[in-house]
Amino acid sequence: LNMKKYIMDVHGFEEDNIVVLMDDGENTEPTRENIIEAYRTVVAHSEEGDAIFLHYSGHGTKLRDDDSDEADGYDEALVPRDFQENGMIRDDDLYEILVKDLADGVHLVSLMDCCHSGTIMDLPYIFKGDGEMGEMILDPDMNLDAFIEQITGKLIEFLQSRFS
Repeated sequence: LNMKKYIMDVHGFEEDNIVVLMDDGENTEPTRENIIEAYRTVVAHSEEGDAIFLHYSGHGTKLRDDDSDEADGYDEALVPRDFQENGMIRDDDLYEILVKDLADGVHLVSLMDCCHSGTIMDLPYIFKGDGEMGEMILDPDMNLDAFIEQITGKLIEFLQSRFS
């Protein structure tokens, strides 16, 4: 809840626009379904000029890649409270939910405080806060063909929706 206070006090986010999922018995439980629904809702309601801040603090893991789009053979994943019954949330899912359908002009910041979160959004860039890297670079291990395929699919969907 320190993060909630911070984004309200420092960045002017309004409490009515903040959703907290927490396994504290007071807030909505961070189940797979609830996390995905919260992410889908914020993306669906966002429009040009909006700022979205996502903060996940929990468990993360890596799973064998199930669609051959990872150079290292592993998907990164969030571990929701009910993962044993309902599964993990893979980086491919996060890309589809949070990045692919995000409206143009929406500023999204995602802070993933968990293990294996370095490429959990499946973006083609890397940055290491090691004091040596001064800017983001294109990840040399990124499967650019798969990424371009995803972007091309989004562009085709956009064009079809505008000109159909």
